[in-house]
Amino acid sequence: MILLAGFLEVLFKAVVLAGYALAIGGVAFGLGVLRPLGDRVPAPMLARNLRLIAAGGAAVLVFQLATLLIEPWALADELGRWPVADFLATRFARAGIAHAAAGGALALVALRGSARRGATWALLGAGALLLAASGAPLVHGASRLEGAAALSTVTVLHQVGAGIWAGGVLHLLAQRPLRRDAPGAAEAWTAMVTRFSPVAICGVLVIAATGAFLGWRYIATASGLVGTAYGAMVVTKIGLMATALILGARNFRTARRWRSGSATAGEVGAVRSLVEAEAGVLVVVVLAAAALTSQPPAVDVRERATPREVAEVFAPKRVQLSRPPYRELVATAAASLDPYALPGPFDRAQSNFNHNVSGLLVLVVALGALLDRTGKLPAARHWPLAFLLLAAFMLMLAEPNGWPFGPEGFFETLLAPSVLLHRLATAMVVALAVFEWRVRVGGLAATRWRFAFPVLAGAGGALLLTHSHSVLAAKWAYLIEVSHNAIGLLAVLIAVGRWLELRSPEPGARRAYGLVWPTCLVLVGLVLIFYREA
Repeated sequence: MILLAGFLEVLFKAVVLAGYALAIGGVAFGLGVLRPLGDRVPAPMLARNLRLIAAGGAAVLVFQLATLLIEPWALADELGRWPVADFLATRFARAGIAHAAAGGALALVALRGSARRGATWALLGAGALLLAASGAPLVHGASRLEGAAALSTVTVLHQVGAGIWAGGVLHLLAQRPLRRDAPGAAEAWTAMVTRFSPVAICGVLVIAATGAFLGWRYIATASGLVGTAYGAMVVTKIGLMATALILGARNFRTARRWRSGSATAGEVGAVRSLVEAEAGVLVVVVLAAAALTSQPPAVDVRERATPREVAEVFAPKRVQLSRPPYRELVATAAASLDPYALPGPFDRAQSNFNHNVSGLLVLVVALGALLDRTGKLPAARHWPLAFLLLAAFMLMLAEPNGWPFGPEGFFETLLAPSVLLHRLATAMVVALAVFEWRVRVGGLAATRWRFAFPVLAGAGGALLLTHSHSVLAAKWAYLIEVSHNAIGLLAVLIAVGRWLELRSPEPGARRAYGLVWPTCLVLVGLVLIFYREA
């Protein structure tokens, strides 16, 4: 169970961090945006703010406790029992329980309080501080032999900054649907947008300052940044945050022009779509942060890849389009549920075949999408159906040990995270093909199902960024994961480009965004085509 336990632990931590951001960001949003606006904010908007804070605190409560249960569950296979009592006696378990209790207390205050009363906000502010402080013993810094207090404190501030930005954007986005339902809500939401920009900037500055300090202590060198899984995830986070910053900067500029009365109707109309895209990217950043907590800091990793080895991962290579001998592969392959299995030559050849063929199929899809944009080939509008070829390949050939042709059963292998993610990816590709095709041929173009493509692309990227191939911090595993990090980042950019193409009110912007996501899809295909396991 150790592989599945590790995967679930990352997912549960992601939900805890998302709940944390929603709670901390909600309190910051209430104190920095809603309270200063006073009576200009309708009661339903204030009530929604409190409900979302409560939801965030409840998520911390439930999933922090669930994360704690993962540890004795993972040990049960070796010990033959769940060592719950022994685990609860540890400092880590007690700190986790305290963090969960702080989330529950904040949720209770938000549910029972009144948004018009200053006493409620005083309690919420105190609860948010308690929630932040209670997480200090759970971070990487708490386990360091030197400078633990400073590292833990800076990490808590880093998380608070992230909560203010990411959680605040989610609260801002959640308020928008109410602008049509309550008197004065439209004007209040406009004021929220303009007031939130400086609050978000404060959060970003805290993230940048604390992130630089943590990078110096946990990564220290260029080889740590380039040659370790921890460093690669930090680079991925920086790429995601840069994307969110670009979107946020456009909103900040629009907000300033909005206040001065010089913003155009197109700029004002684009605010909604930009906030939506920014929120989506920041949710993925939270997932990436959860994955980062499962990796040892770069300074603790001795076996590092060189910049040349990392560059070789993405360099053009001969495409492998032939499978290894099936009987030899099955005879020598390790069981899917073996957490310490090292890939043999046939396993590596099969993995190369899987990725290279998938890359060719992705390129076919991308070229079809680009042809469709020209409008010169009507049949090209059916390009999403090419995804079904990719799904069929993934289902039939990508898992030679498992169903339908291998000796291992379908449900049995789902306990292995890599197999589970491959199966989920197959289902997502099928859904993406069907829904996007129906959008292209007209049946779903005017419905909300037109957003299936960006939502599924973003979800796929998020899953890749939480995926770990090995419980060992080995160089060979990192060289696999670094290519998947790149694909995950590109998948998020695909989601952002397609979402903004659908939502932007400006024709010129729609055309530009419409070129972004097919270009990223081409890059995904190239990364897969040149994938090679040494």
